[in-house]
Amino acid sequence: MKAYKLLNLTGIGAATVMSLGLASNSALALELNIYGVGHLSVDSNDNGTTSQMYVASNSSRLGFKGNQNVSSALKLIFQFESGVDLTGEGTNDGNGAGTTNNLFSTARDSYAGLSGNFGTVMAGKFGGLNQWVYDYNLFADQIGDLGNIWGGTGLPGRVNSTIAYTTPDMNGLDALIAYRPENGTADGDIPIIKFNYKTGNLKFGLGYMSVGKGTGNPEHGVTAFTGSYNAGDWSVGGGFQSESDIGGTAGNDRDSYTIGASFKVGDNGNFKAQYTASDADAANADATQMAIGYDYNLDKATTVYVAYSSTDNDPNATFTANNYGHGKAVTPASGQDPASISIGVVYKFDVGLVK
Repeated sequence: MKAYKLLNLTGIGAATVMSLGLASNSALALELNIYGVGHLSVDSNDNGTTSQMYVASNSSRLGFKGNQNVSSALKLIFQFESGVDLTGEGTNDGNGAGTTNNLFSTARDSYAGLSGNFGTVMAGKFGGLNQWVYDYNLFADQIGDLGNIWGGTGLPGRVNSTIAYTTPDMNGLDALIAYRPENGTADGDIPIIKFNYKTGNLKFGLGYMSVGKGTGNPEHGVTAFTGSYNAGDWSVGGGFQSESDIGGTAGNDRDSYTIGASFKVGDNGNFKAQYTASDADAANADATQMAIGYDYNLDKATTVYVAYSSTDNDPNATFTANNYGHGKAVTPASGQDPASISIGVVYKFDVGLVK
């Protein structure tokens, strides 16, 4: 009521009301940010037989995140994030399955939880394969993304309806333990474990996930190790991923590895290259992917880039060159070798609304 009287007396208007509201929220020790990524590209995609031009929205997103003190030792944390398709189609935008002709496509990492000296306990939607596929991925959300190969067997990038615990930092070591219960699907649970260790310029990661495939079927298991060294002007890194009983089929196993490097060019440029190979126990089902690109930072928020990616499939393989995290994915027929050329722009923002 006092805020209303102040408005009548001073005539300051809506800005005053907003500032008073934010001040009131601040008294509750609330912090709230709005953030997002807009990523558009023009691509020429060849599926191995024909080539076409596309305009793609690539894992663009909009979200709110924040925290509020519950006590001196406990904090409520939250994040609500949705995929955004800047082409307006609402599907095939790198965020997962969505609804056609909508701006908002599908839910991304979203959760609520409690955090303290003990670590953080949360529930919501969290990364599965994404826990390690981005540890050292020079073409994240671009064509040539490492996930085209490591995620090409059906491993979920994110997992719905999950509970998770993350440890506090322990001298460079931290861990995540997550579990998606059956949720009405017998033997459909998904445990996830991820360890991270950083010392100086070195980073290492170790991940594990098991995807239940229903009663009577073996679980699709995966273990991954990643490592990288970042010297500032250049970096090098890679990883190894081993899968067993893919899709719930006993003996359907696959090992994959990647290696890449980046080099700073001038003050704002970055040249990068990445090679990924996959070796299957099944006959004629191997694949390799090569990607090269150049990123240029116009400012701290805006990057333009050019990239090229190609995938070489054995006769029984159908891995892509522009799928994981990238829109307008083109899936080749068995044995075809897809390739893409992309010119894109990425804009990021993160603005504090309440502090």
